[in-house]
Amino acid sequence: MRRLLYLAVAVGAIGLIALEVATAGSSSGAKQAPALPKQVLQGPPVTLAKLQGKPVLIDFWASWCEPCREEAPEIARLQHSLAGAAIVGIDYTDQEENARSFIHKYGWTFPVLSDPDGIYGARFGFSGLPTAVVLDPDGGVSATLRGPQSLTDFRRAMREAG
Repeated sequence: MRRLLYLAVAVGAIGLIALEVATAGSSSGAKQAPALPKQVLQGPPVTLAKLQGKPVLIDFWASWCEPCREEAPEIARLQHSLAGAAIVGIDYTDQEENARSFIHKYGWTFPVLSDPDGIYGARFGFSGLPTAVVLDPDGGVSATLRGPQSLTDFRRAMREAG
């Protein structure tokens, strides 16, 4: 019985340590975002370190995704209304030529990265498109928005992120 109690205490302590490690570096206590893809479709290469100090919207999308096409004009409007924040698009499991056509069609001018194998989407832990992840200025995950969002939804999430 004592061994079981010691085991339970040890497991609890390990869990607390893991939680501390996962949230380290963010003054908000939010879980730190995983690294971004290195493959660039548009704009300069982007890293989380370059984005720190401002709220960031990371939008996962694909040209073959109908809800992504519904949401794309809202993202375009958001890019023109941001002050002190950033947007990064991540094209998920798409063909490059289709992705570039999508970006052009909606007039996106922010950096867009490519996740052709879905590796980064899996690291962010989402299960469908579109998914937007909002980061606080410290790089912590402030919110995950699933499904098509409105400009109002995006602005609210960005404001709450800091």
